Amino acid sequence: MIIDRYILKEILSTLLGVTLVLLLIFLSARIVQIFQEAASGALEVDTILIVLGLKAVVNLGFILPLSFYLAILLALSRLYKDSEMIALSACGVGQGRVLRSVIFLAVIFALLTGLFTLYLAPWAEQTNERLAAAAGRTADVRGITAGRFKDISTGIGTIYVEEFSEDRTELRNVFGQRQQGAVQVIFTSRYGYQFTDAKTGDRYVVLENGHRYEGQPGMPDFKIIEFEKHGVRIEEREAGPVGYRRSALSTRDLLDNPEPFNVAELQGRIAPVLLSLVFAVLAVPLSRTSPRQGQYARLSLAILIYIIYTNMLNVARAWLQKGEISPWLGMWWVHALMLALGLFLFLQQSGFHPLRGRRLLPGR
Repeated sequence: MIIDRYILKEILSTLLGVTLVLLLIFLSARIVQIFQEAASGALEVDTILIVLGLKAVVNLGFILPLSFYLAILLALSRLYKDSEMIALSACGVGQGRVLRSVIFLAVIFALLTGLFTLYLAPWAEQTNERLAAAAGRTADVRGITAGRFKDISTGIGTIYVEEFSEDRTELRNVFGQRQQGAVQVIFTSRYGYQFTDAKTGDRYVVLENGHRYEGQPGMPDFKIIEFEKHGVRIEEREAGPVGYRRSALSTRDLLDNPEPFNVAELQGRIAPVLLSLVFAVLAVPLSRTSPRQGQYARLSLAILIYIIYTNMLNVARAWLQKGEISPWLGMWWVHALMLALGLFLFLQQSGFHPLRGRRLLPGR
């Protein structure tokens, strides 16, 4: 029991660090895209952190198996490097005992991964798409980037703001254009702000100290109006049903409609759960090194197996979507093949030869 706790502690401490690093890499890559969506108006500025958190939840289910795989490799390789595994083996604790401890942790970890991929990730996708749909119905000026023209089709038309105040509540040196039938309306203002009517809930861009030009291009009868204050109502599109992508459908919906694409999506969500279990079997023999080889001697081989494994899953998923293979075969054959590879490596290192039918090395 003490040995089991020690091995699990080493894996868990490494797992925490690896997961944090991979998550930070993911967030650094996604945050640029999220800011671009906010700048284009496809996303409301005050929901950036919420969307970033939702994206983290979506991808955490796929980050966790890789983190677990690397954590086992790094933790056990360190034990081999420091000759601790040799000492444990001398005390009668062989690879079988180590694998048993790792499998116990893998089962718990697989359940946690399944919680993310089967339930939390679809919920996060649905929430994210609802936020995107809500942003698409509005034309909040907070989505405007200073120094760039912005096309807002819900009432204002095209608008240009030279700069904002520090808190982004005030607009300075504003230019706007919109089409009212055959009449083109152009307005300019030195100052503006956004205003919401407390009674009606209507939103306006209020411009002060500006000019308004109305007329048809090429015609001389333009109207020039100088104003102290002018409000432009921001119209909002009516809320319609949100069309969820397949990744945002709940697991129950996928089960109720077993068409090829839904079956592929469902098996894709189950794949990380099985990855956690198969990686546990693969990582134990792959982590075995001698003190002279160093801690990272087999890390490149382990990464290569991971790449081959995930690419085979992608190929099997594509075949499943096209209906080229049966759902009963689906992506399961890839997991079975890699599990067989892990068991073969483990038995080989344990000294068991199928042709000879006996164990050459002692161990428990």
